[in-house]
Amino acid sequence: MKISFYRRVVQLIVLIGIFVIPLLNILEIYFIKGTFYSIDVGDVAMADPLAVFQSVITSETINTVMLISVIIPVLLAMFFGRVWCSWFCPYHFLVEMLQKLRNLLKLKSKKPEYSENLVNRSNRIRLLFLLIGLFITGIAGIPLLNLISAPGIISSQALVLVKFHYFTFEIVFILFLLIMEFFFFYFFWCRLLCPTGIFLSLIDRKKAMKVTKIQPECSMCKSCIKSCPMVIDPMNEGKNPLCHNCGICIDACPDNKKRNTLRFKFY
Repeated sequence: MKISFYRRVVQLIVLIGIFVIPLLNILEIYFIKGTFYSIDVGDVAMADPLAVFQSVITSETINTVMLISVIIPVLLAMFFGRVWCSWFCPYHFLVEMLQKLRNLLKLKSKKPEYSENLVNRSNRIRLLFLLIGLFITGIAGIPLLNLISAPGIISSQALVLVKFHYFTFEIVFILFLLIMEFFFFYFFWCRLLCPTGIFLSLIDRKKAMKVTKIQPECSMCKSCIKSCPMVIDPMNEGKNPLCHNCGICIDACPDNKKRNTLRFKFY
C-alpha cells in the first residue's frame, strides 16, 4: 500500500482531532487538551518549539516546563525530519486538497519549474523570513510568528468554533493564504514562509530519516521531481531542508515497482 494512503489517514485523524479535543473538554474530559501551540496528553506536555523559543526571547527566561514541553517535537524532528509538515499539519492538508481541486478543474499548474537556483533561492528566502520574524519578535517583545502560524491558527479556530460557535478575525489570514494558494501561487506558504516548518528544518539532523536513491542507476524519468510539492530533486536533495518526507516521490517512482530505488532511509 502506498505511503500516501497512510499519510492521508494520519492527516484526517489530526484534522478530525482538532475538533474532537475541544468537544471532549466540553464534556469535561480533559485527558487531552490544547491546540497546536501547546497540547497536553495526560501528564505529557508538548509545545511548538518555535513558540517556546519566541517565549524565551520575549521573556528572557527559560524554565524546566518549557524544556520538557519541546522534547517530543524536537526528537521527532531530529529523527524523522519535517514529518510534522506533511503528515500532521492541517494547513498542508488543506493546500493539498486545493491542488487536487485545481487538477480536477484542469486549471493550469502554478508549479514552478525545478532548478538548483530555485531551490537555493527558496532556502535563502525561508531563512531570511524566519530571522526577520525573530528579530521583530525580540524588538517588539511579542511572539509575532505565533500570529502567523497556520497550524496554530487552524487548531485554535477549531477550538473557538466548537466551544463558542464562531470564528475570530484570525481565520481571515488562513482564508487569504488559501486563496493565494488556489489562484496565484503553488505551495508558497509551506515552501517559503511557514515559520514553524522553517524552524523545524533547523532542528533536523543529518542522520535523520531522508528520501534516498538506493540504486546507482534509474530510468531518469524525473517522476519524483515532477511530483515533489517542495519542488526539489528527491534523488539528490533528500537532505535538503525543504524536504518534509511526504513520500510522494517514492510513490511516484516507477522504478520502485521493479526494485527498491527511492526509499526512506536513516543515515
